[in-house]
Amino acid sequence: MQTGKKIPKIKICGLVSAQEAAWIVEERVDYAGIVLFYPKSHRNMTLEEARELLTVLRKGRTLSGGPIRTVAVTVSPEAEQIEAIQWAGFDRIQVHGPLSKTAFDALEIPMIRAFNGPDRELYAKCHDCPKVEAYLFDAGNPGSGRTFDWEMLRQFPRDEKPLFLAGGLCADNVRQAILAVGPDVVDVSSGVERDVPAADRSPAADSHGADSQGGGSCGADSPADSAAHTPARVGKDREKIRRFVRQVRTVWEEA
Repeated sequence: MQTGKKIPKIKICGLVSAQEAAWIVEERVDYAGIVLFYPKSHRNMTLEEARELLTVLRKGRTLSGGPIRTVAVTVSPEAEQIEAIQWAGFDRIQVHGPLSKTAFDALEIPMIRAFNGPDRELYAKCHDCPKVEAYLFDAGNPGSGRTFDWEMLRQFPRDEKPLFLAGGLCADNVRQAILAVGPDVVDVSSGVERDVPAADRSPAADSHGADSQGGGSCGADSPADSAAHTPARVGKDREKIRRFVRQVRTVWEEA
């Protein structure tokens, strides 16, 4: 599925601090993702916290000189949440799970639509939808740090819309992923996080969501989900970010 010797753009997802946002600026990464309205995730941020990160990210530029695109990562967001995201100034919204018509109608910024697999029915809807800017493929349990069978993407038609590849990427496997899939963007989160003993992680900390309803990546729990289920945050590792970025940008030097 390789589509030529292009260097993919880079998205670092699940930022949880202004310091991490500053690292993204230093590395001149293309996309920065912030999880919102999903307290089951250890990467979840409030809008107030997210705005602090946006202030830092807006100072940055990519290698091509353009702005770093900020992405609100959501699970079945409601219309009011989408409106709040847009008001906060995010550039894109990433949607996992089913989306209601009311929420869809509220969209005014481009959507990155998440897939659990080569869902042709969902693809047909997204292909013809002007609100969908790109497709994102993740593992069955998004945010878990697990990869999936990249061969299944051969069943997925490529069109003019960018393909984001996520799911267990890290510096050790991103080169293989680029050669196998030829993605337009590689998306990493857990692969650049600090090492945390398994005993210190909540089971809910390992995902944005749980099931694969409606052809999206995850089902949705209400933002009112009990705070008792909210795991402790796990931050990013500066050296892991640096190494991941270097591996992506030098992929063809080693091919």
